[in-house]
Amino acid sequence: MPASPPTDTTNHGPSDPWLTCVAPFVLFLGAGLLEPTPSGGGLAGLLGIGSAAYPVVYAIRLAATVALLGSVWLHASAWLGRPTWWPPLLGLALVVPWVVLATLQQRSGWTFGAGERAGYNPFLAEHLGPDSPWAWAFLAVRGLGLVVVVPIIEELFVRGFLMRYVIEEEFWQVPFGLLTAASATACMVYAVATHPGEAIAAVGWFAIVSGVAAATRKPIDCILCHAATNLALGAYVLATGEWWLV
Repeated sequence: MPASPPTDTTNHGPSDPWLTCVAPFVLFLGAGLLEPTPSGGGLAGLLGIGSAAYPVVYAIRLAATVALLGSVWLHASAWLGRPTWWPPLLGLALVVPWVVLATLQQRSGWTFGAGERAGYNPFLAEHLGPDSPWAWAFLAVRGLGLVVVVPIIEELFVRGFLMRYVIEEEFWQVPFGLLTAASATACMVYAVATHPGEAIAAVGWFAIVSGVAAATRKPIDCILCHAATNLALGAYVLATGEWWLV
């Protein structure tokens, strides 16, 4: 039976919850509209932002997000908790079903809404080039976003805000990791809406990480599980050249 919504008014954190859990993700998501895609569509296409500008746009997007995240880090860090040993190992293992299911979906031509990843390979001759130090510099920036920044801001938003907000508008009153039918549904809708090209993999992955939240009740465990998957995914992309996955 789904858990009941909380009936008390205990503050389950973090302090300044809207700014901490919502603002960094909204900034990162909004700035992402300016990133050019291979098809040249979207807002970037309308503004004439071509693929050559992707490294600059992404670096500015990341820098702005890091600055905002840094301004709220004191609010977040005291709330994250101490890490449990097993979520990062689970995150590493979860890259396998993610890649398999995403590849099957891509080859089958299934789609669940609009959305296209940049899939930017800095080592291509038409981009920064295989021997360019700028390619490696951008790879470091891209890795920082993939492995550090995105896991933090997305977990703060999805598990810290969204899945609690659908239970109680004053979401800081809801214990972290509380699962109800509403929170599980919200997570599934988010997964499909934000990962249309990997929707099948995303639904399963987000459900499992929600299980981590319910099991340990600590935001840091979800962040580290997420970071481990992204680290393994980045390594896979570098090894195989499947840049469409990122």
